[in-house]
Amino acid sequence: MKHVFITSAGKFLPNNPISNEEMEDYLGKINNKPSRAKDRILKQNGIINRFYAMDKNQKSTHSNAQMAANAIKNALDKSNLRSKEVQLLCTGTTQADLPVPGFASMVHALLDIPRCEVASFQSVCASGIMGLKDAYTQIKSNEKENAVCVGSEFASRLFKSSRFEAQDIKSLPFDAEFLRWMLSDGAGAFVLQDKPNTQGISLKIDWVDLKSHANEFPVCMYTGQVDNKSENQTTWLDYSNYEEASKIGALNLKQDTRLLDHVIKAGVAHYFELIDQQKIKKNNINWLCCHYSSEVFKDPIKELMKKGGGEIEDEKWFSNLSSKGNTGAASIFIILEELLYSGKLKIGDTILCMVPESGRFITSFMQLTVVGGDTQNKSTYSIRAVEPPELIIKESETSEWLTRNLAQVWIDFETSLLKVPIIEKIHAGNLSISDYKLLLMDLRQQVIDGSQWITRASSNIDIELFELRS
Repeated sequence: MKHVFITSAGKFLPNNPISNEEMEDYLGKINNKPSRAKDRILKQNGIINRFYAMDKNQKSTHSNAQMAANAIKNALDKSNLRSKEVQLLCTGTTQADLPVPGFASMVHALLDIPRCEVASFQSVCASGIMGLKDAYTQIKSNEKENAVCVGSEFASRLFKSSRFEAQDIKSLPFDAEFLRWMLSDGAGAFVLQDKPNTQGISLKIDWVDLKSHANEFPVCMYTGQVDNKSENQTTWLDYSNYEEASKIGALNLKQDTRLLDHVIKAGVAHYFELIDQQKIKKNNINWLCCHYSSEVFKDPIKELMKKGGGEIEDEKWFSNLSSKGNTGAASIFIILEELLYSGKLKIGDTILCMVPESGRFITSFMQLTVVGGDTQNKSTYSIRAVEPPELIIKESETSEWLTRNLAQVWIDFETSLLKVPIIEKIHAGNLSISDYKLLLMDLRQQVIDGSQWITRASSNIDIELFELRS
């Protein structure tokens, strides 16, 4: 079995951060009335800023697949892995842009990644961890050498005021309104490889453990049916038409908040199981990255951990919920991306990730170990200004025309050169030994071929422009 490493992380948060005061400017006031529950819910969840992939006219600025693709591109830009070398693409999301085909196929279509294996995971918050575990196990078992994995969410478009007004309701039920002030948009991605970075740190994946508790509890967070009272009720596909399903509220995303206490208890119980299995040694944990949807859930989690002798000190908890919002399946990716590049990690640190899901109760944990060098010591190189070399020849109408055109050719060439991935890596200080060897491959032959073209071009210049020919 191989070791598996997260060698880079990327994120994409659409548009500008949105404050609590601005939320209704984007989501809209239902029947032109401000929400009564908004302030109370926001006070409890502790979120100060979040991001929406739509404007104040409730028009989408990005698709879910575009956000996922942008996060992957951001991760690959920081990696020594080229997009054309990617062997596996795993995606996780709550709701894709299209019911069919799979989300991974739609994301793949937006990337410069050749034919590869894809895997789409659809759940709620745990779908990102599901995709990550698939990538992890395939690399660990030597099925693949690398993979990219992304979690992405576009929740805001489910909460447009126009959707609820079309249902002809006077006020929004709390199980739907609650989520309206809880969820936000964004994507996060990891590059996974069977070798760590030669420069900078990597996160070695020690293990991933995920369990469903669906056999124990009713559905908690859902869309596609009117309520969660019965297992055999009509779903959105069973209505005579889509308009009927929408008008009755079957397409609203809802959460039964009365059940949320159970997901906390299930998550902590799973934590204690991992301690008993000696997978987790609490005294060795340096960082706890816990995805929780609201600050109100943090204290109950800590209290239960303490009662079972598994308390982790408050200074070891790392979260960006207040500044990035609750991005569901993308949250753990966005949390780890910030921690990875924060400069806070030291070689040998152990990171425990906890991702509970309230859909029908899934609990998941992952342990990482920091390996590699010091990211703070890498060299970067400034980009010089793009300008053509000075060309001095006898002035004439022909020579001036030629000089102008050659200058533009040179500027276009230099500008394009700066966008070549390997050149970008040189400027960013991310060039690896393997990149350098690739750069040197056939370099001598390229110089020989290039010089022949230059000689042939100069031999066609007339004697009147001899200085230019020289």
